[in-house]
Amino acid sequence: MLTLNDKIAVSPLGLEFHQELTFEEWSALAPQLGTALRSMSFVIGDWLVYGEDHFEKQLQLPGLEDNGVTRRRISAERYAQARQATGLDLVILKNYAYVSRRVPMSLRNDLLSWEHHRTVAKLQQDEQKRWLGIAATANDKLSSRRLRVSIARGQVVPVEAMSAPPSERGIANHIPFINRLCGWWSHVGGPDWIATRTPEQVAAMLRDFQPVAEIISFLQTASANTGKGESTL
Repeated sequence: MLTLNDKIAVSPLGLEFHQELTFEEWSALAPQLGTALRSMSFVIGDWLVYGEDHFEKQLQLPGLEDNGVTRRRISAERYAQARQATGLDLVILKNYAYVSRRVPMSLRNDLLSWEHHRTVAKLQQDEQKRWLGIAATANDKLSSRRLRVSIARGQVVPVEAMSAPPSERGIANHIPFINRLCGWWSHVGGPDWIATRTPEQVAAMLRDFQPVAEIISFLQTASANTGKGESTL
């Protein structure tokens, strides 16, 4: 448990109030909580990266030995230990470490969210600096989604261009559903999920995904027939 002061403590389940707060004390918590929330992703990522950089030949976390093996990035064993120590999902830890490794503190902008920094993490550092600067100083501050689209197009995309064209509004689009499915897959661990499941659970998952496989098969067949001048759509 983390004690903020004599009146408040932070537990795994939330804030514990040991004494009554004044309105001023309650109000003063807001910026502290906001800063803590915005910084935590970087804090955990920096912690993981620091351990990898400084303790390669020592115990990274209790009970984990390197066995003299030099690794260029955080190992699966270390992630497993970090997951146990922090209680955070494996994919979340990997994302935090990736962004902290890719985006040095000198380039980070406290006016932007961690998601903004994650968006530019794949870029070279000069491009990271440029796009983070654009996102933070634009008259209409770029959302992380708008930043991502702008990077893909190589120019700042106007807000109005982010919405669907009038002719397509109201028409169901498959992209949101695919994004939700991909997000779910990342949340459960992606390829690492298989290591924690029984053959029966994998078989059940395959049955659940059969409709998706049928859609893909249909589209592949339709595409092949279209190429022959025999569209089935």
